[in-house]
Amino acid sequence: MHDSERMALLHILRISQPVVSLEIGTASGGSLRHIREHSRKTYSIDIDPKVREKLEPRMPDVRFLTGDSAGLIREVLSECRRMNSPLNFALVDGDHTYAGVKADLAAILEYEPPAPLWILMHDSSNPECRRGIAEADWAGNKHVHAVELDFVTGTFNSNEDFLNQIWGGLALALLLPEARTRPLEIGASNEYHFKVMYRHSIHFPSVLNNLRYWTRVKWKGLKRRLARS
Repeated sequence: MHDSERMALLHILRISQPVVSLEIGTASGGSLRHIREHSRKTYSIDIDPKVREKLEPRMPDVRFLTGDSAGLIREVLSECRRMNSPLNFALVDGDHTYAGVKADLAAILEYEPPAPLWILMHDSSNPECRRGIAEADWAGNKHVHAVELDFVTGTFNSNEDFLNQIWGGLALALLLPEARTRPLEIGASNEYHFKVMYRHSIHFPSVLNNLRYWTRVKWKGLKRRLARS
Protein backbone atom coordinates (compact mmCIF):
# COMPACT_ATOMS: atom_id res chain seq x y z
CA MET A 1 0.00 0.00 0.00
CA HIS A 2 1.11 3.55 -0.63
CA ASP A 3 0.90 6.21 2.08
CA SER A 4 -2.65 7.43 1.40
CA GLU A 5 -3.97 3.85 1.44
CA ARG A 6 -2.14 3.11 4.67
CA MET A 7 -3.55 6.24 6.32
CA ALA A 8 -7.07 5.28 5.19
CA LEU A 9 -6.59 1.78 6.59
CA LEU A 10 -5.48 3.16 9.95
CA HIS A 11 -8.38 5.62 10.00
CA ILE A 12 -10.99 2.90 9.45
CA LEU A 13 -9.34 0.65 12.04
CA ARG A 14 -9.53 3.43 14.62
CA ILE A 15 -13.18 4.09 13.80
CA SER A 16 -14.24 0.44 13.79
CA GLN A 17 -12.30 -0.65 16.92
CA PRO A 18 -12.63 -4.28 15.80
CA VAL A 19 -13.49 -7.15 18.09
CA VAL A 20 -12.65 -9.44 15.16
CA SER A 21 -10.78 -8.52 11.98
CA LEU A 22 -10.17 -10.52 8.81
CA GLU A 23 -7.52 -10.01 6.16
CA ILE A 24 -7.86 -11.85 2.85
CA GLY A 25 -4.49 -11.87 1.09
CA THR A 26 -1.66 -11.24 3.54
CA ALA A 27 1.58 -11.61 1.50
CA SER A 28 4.42 -10.09 3.56
CA GLY A 29 2.15 -8.91 6.40
CA GLY A 30 2.49 -5.14 6.04
CA SER A 31 -1.21 -4.44 6.50
CA LEU A 32 -1.69 -7.31 8.94
CA ARG A 33 0.75 -5.67 11.34
CA HIS A 34 -1.58 -2.67 11.68
CA ILE A 35 -4.77 -4.72 11.72
CA ARG A 36 -3.71 -6.94 14.62
CA GLU A 37 -2.62 -3.91 16.66
CA HIS A 38 -6.18 -2.55 16.55
CA SER A 39 -8.09 -5.83 16.95
CA ARG A 40 -8.84 -8.21 19.81
CA LYS A 41 -8.75 -11.18 17.43
CA THR A 42 -7.38 -11.32 13.89
CA TYR A 43 -7.70 -13.88 11.12
CA SER A 44 -5.41 -14.04 8.09
CA ILE A 45 -6.29 -15.94 4.92
CA ASP A 46 -3.76 -16.59 2.18
CA ILE A 47 -3.38 -19.28 -0.46
CA ASP A 48 0.41 -19.45 0.03
CA PRO A 49 1.48 -21.71 2.97
CA LYS A 50 4.77 -19.79 3.20
CA VAL A 51 2.85 -16.80 4.57
CA ARG A 52 1.93 -18.71 7.72
CA GLU A 53 5.43 -20.20 8.05
CA LYS A 54 7.02 -16.76 7.80
CA LEU A 55 4.62 -14.65 9.86
CA GLU A 56 3.18 -16.90 12.57
CA PRO A 57 6.35 -16.81 14.75
CA ARG A 58 6.25 -13.00 14.66
CA MET A 59 2.46 -12.72 15.07
CA PRO A 60 1.40 -15.56 17.40
CA ASP A 61 -1.88 -13.78 18.24
CA VAL A 62 -3.08 -14.05 14.62
CA ARG A 63 -4.91 -17.15 13.38
CA PHE A 64 -3.44 -18.00 9.98
CA LEU A 65 -5.57 -19.97 7.53
CA THR A 66 -4.25 -21.36 4.24
CA GLY A 67 -6.29 -22.28 1.19
CA ASP A 68 -9.22 -21.16 -0.92
CA SER A 69 -10.35 -17.83 0.46
CA ALA A 70 -14.08 -18.06 -0.27
CA GLY A 71 -14.43 -21.29 1.70
CA LEU A 72 -12.25 -20.07 4.57
CA ILE A 73 -14.18 -16.80 4.82
CA ARG A 74 -17.30 -18.83 5.51
CA GLU A 75 -15.43 -20.79 8.20
CA VAL A 76 -14.36 -17.55 9.89
CA LEU A 77 -17.87 -16.13 9.78
CA SER A 78 -19.29 -19.36 11.18
CA GLU A 79 -16.81 -19.22 14.04
CA CYS A 80 -17.72 -15.58 14.72
CA ARG A 81 -21.38 -16.56 15.03
CA ARG A 82 -20.57 -19.54 17.25
CA MET A 83 -18.34 -17.47 19.56
CA ASN A 84 -20.75 -14.51 19.52
CA SER A 85 -17.84 -12.29 18.44
CA PRO A 86 -18.75 -9.75 15.74
CA LEU A 87 -16.61 -9.26 12.67
CA ASN A 88 -16.06 -5.50 12.54
CA PHE A 89 -13.36 -5.13 9.90
CA ALA A 90 -12.29 -6.96 6.73
CA LEU A 91 -9.59 -6.19 4.18
CA VAL A 92 -10.13 -7.91 0.82
CA ASP A 93 -6.78 -8.14 -1.00
CA GLY A 94 -6.57 -11.72 -2.23
CA ASP A 95 -7.36 -13.09 -5.69
CA HIS A 96 -7.23 -10.06 -8.00
CA THR A 97 -9.33 -11.58 -10.79
CA TYR A 98 -12.91 -10.55 -11.45
CA ALA A 99 -14.19 -13.98 -10.42
CA GLY A 100 -11.94 -14.12 -7.35
CA VAL A 101 -13.04 -10.73 -6.04
CA LYS A 102 -16.72 -11.57 -6.57
CA ALA A 103 -16.33 -14.93 -4.82
CA ASP A 104 -14.67 -13.36 -1.76
CA LEU A 105 -17.33 -10.67 -1.51
CA ALA A 106 -20.15 -13.17 -2.04
CA ALA A 107 -18.88 -15.13 0.98
CA ILE A 108 -18.68 -12.00 3.15
CA LEU A 109 -22.12 -10.82 2.04
CA GLU A 110 -23.72 -13.95 3.50
CA TYR A 111 -23.01 -12.38 6.90
CA GLU A 112 -25.68 -10.55 8.89
CA PRO A 113 -23.60 -8.35 11.19
CA PRO A 114 -24.64 -7.89 14.83
CA ALA A 115 -22.41 -4.78 14.91
CA PRO A 116 -21.02 -2.41 12.25
CA LEU A 117 -18.76 -4.10 9.72
CA TRP A 118 -16.32 -2.01 7.68
CA ILE A 119 -14.92 -3.59 4.51
CA LEU A 120 -11.91 -2.23 2.63
CA MET A 121 -11.11 -3.64 -0.82
CA HIS A 122 -7.61 -3.03 -2.14
CA ASP A 123 -6.72 -2.39 -5.81
CA SER A 124 -10.19 -1.05 -6.50
CA SER A 125 -8.78 0.98 -9.41
CA ASN A 126 -7.54 -2.13 -11.21
CA PRO A 127 -10.16 -2.79 -13.92
CA GLU A 128 -10.63 -6.49 -13.07
CA CYS A 129 -10.92 -5.86 -9.33
CA ARG A 130 -13.12 -2.81 -9.80
CA ARG A 131 -15.57 -4.74 -11.98
CA GLY A 132 -15.69 -7.55 -9.42
CA ILE A 133 -16.38 -5.09 -6.61
CA ALA A 134 -18.97 -3.11 -8.56
CA GLU A 135 -20.87 -6.22 -9.66
CA ALA A 136 -20.93 -7.96 -6.28
CA ASP A 137 -24.44 -8.51 -4.94
CA TRP A 138 -24.34 -5.66 -2.45
CA ALA A 139 -28.05 -4.96 -2.73
CA GLY A 140 -28.82 -8.60 -1.94
CA ASN A 141 -27.66 -8.05 1.65
CA LYS A 142 -30.14 -5.77 3.41
CA HIS A 143 -27.46 -4.73 5.91
CA VAL A 144 -25.28 -2.99 3.33
CA HIS A 145 -25.76 0.75 3.80
CA ALA A 146 -22.92 2.25 1.74
CA VAL A 147 -20.45 1.25 -0.98
CA GLU A 148 -17.84 3.62 -2.43
CA LEU A 149 -15.48 2.41 -5.16
CA ASP A 150 -13.15 5.41 -4.89
CA PHE A 151 -12.54 5.84 -1.16
CA VAL A 152 -8.87 6.09 -2.18
CA THR A 153 -7.88 6.38 -5.85
CA GLY A 154 -5.26 4.16 -7.46
CA THR A 155 -2.62 5.07 -10.00
CA PHE A 156 -0.39 3.85 -12.82
CA ASN A 157 2.30 1.37 -11.83
CA SER A 158 5.84 2.33 -12.83
CA ASN A 159 7.38 -1.08 -12.09
CA GLU A 160 8.72 -2.62 -15.29
CA ASP A 161 6.74 -5.84 -14.75
CA PHE A 162 3.47 -3.89 -14.39
CA LEU A 163 4.24 -0.84 -16.51
CA ASN A 164 1.17 1.29 -17.29
CA GLN A 165 -1.14 -1.07 -15.44
CA ILE A 166 -3.58 0.48 -12.94
CA TRP A 167 -3.19 -0.76 -9.39
CA GLY A 168 -3.90 0.51 -5.90
CA GLY A 169 -6.93 2.28 -4.54
CA LEU A 170 -9.36 1.31 -1.81
CA ALA A 171 -13.09 0.73 -2.05
CA LEU A 172 -15.14 0.94 1.13
CA ALA A 173 -18.38 -0.70 2.24
CA LEU A 174 -20.30 -0.38 5.49
CA LEU A 175 -22.72 -2.98 6.87
CA LEU A 176 -24.92 -2.19 9.87
CA PRO A 177 -27.11 -4.40 12.11
CA GLU A 178 -30.26 -2.55 11.11
CA ALA A 179 -31.79 -3.22 7.70
CA ARG A 180 -31.46 -0.71 4.88
CA THR A 181 -34.68 1.25 4.26
CA ARG A 182 -33.87 2.77 0.85
CA PRO A 183 -32.37 1.61 -2.46
CA LEU A 184 -28.62 1.09 -2.40
CA GLU A 185 -26.44 3.21 -4.66
CA ILE A 186 -22.85 2.20 -5.51
CA GLY A 187 -20.73 5.34 -5.24
CA ALA A 188 -17.88 6.07 -7.64
CA SER A 189 -16.78 9.59 -6.78
CA ASN A 190 -13.72 9.47 -9.06
CA GLU A 191 -15.23 7.55 -11.96
CA TYR A 192 -14.08 10.18 -14.49
CA HIS A 193 -10.52 9.95 -13.18
CA PHE A 194 -10.65 6.15 -13.48
CA LYS A 195 -11.96 6.30 -17.05
CA VAL A 196 -9.14 8.65 -18.10
CA MET A 197 -6.53 6.36 -16.53
CA TYR A 198 -8.13 3.31 -18.09
CA ARG A 199 -8.14 4.90 -21.55
CA HIS A 200 -4.37 5.46 -21.29
CA SER A 201 -3.51 2.20 -19.57
CA ILE A 202 -2.30 -1.13 -20.90
CA HIS A 203 -5.67 -2.60 -19.88
CA PHE A 204 -7.55 -0.70 -22.59
CA PRO A 205 -8.51 -3.10 -25.41
CA SER A 206 -6.72 -1.58 -28.41
CA VAL A 207 -4.55 -3.05 -31.15
CA LEU A 208 -1.59 -0.98 -29.96
CA ASN A 209 -1.94 -2.18 -26.36
CA ASN A 210 -2.23 -5.79 -27.50
CA LEU A 211 0.96 -5.35 -29.53
CA ARG A 212 2.76 -3.73 -26.59
CA TYR A 213 1.71 -6.55 -24.27
CA TRP A 214 2.77 -9.25 -26.76
CA THR A 215 6.15 -7.53 -27.30
CA ARG A 216 6.77 -7.22 -23.55
CA VAL A 217 5.94 -10.88 -22.91
CA LYS A 218 8.18 -12.03 -25.76
CA TRP A 219 11.04 -9.77 -24.59
CA LYS A 220 10.84 -11.16 -21.05
CA GLY A 221 10.94 -14.69 -22.40
CA LEU A 222 13.96 -13.88 -24.55
CA LYS A 223 15.81 -12.35 -21.61
CA ARG A 224 15.16 -15.46 -19.50
CA ARG A 225 16.49 -17.72 -22.26
CA LEU A 226 19.57 -15.54 -22.70
CA ALA A 227 20.22 -15.60 -18.94
CA ARG A 228 20.01 -19.40 -18.86
CA SER A 229 22.42 -19.73 -21.76
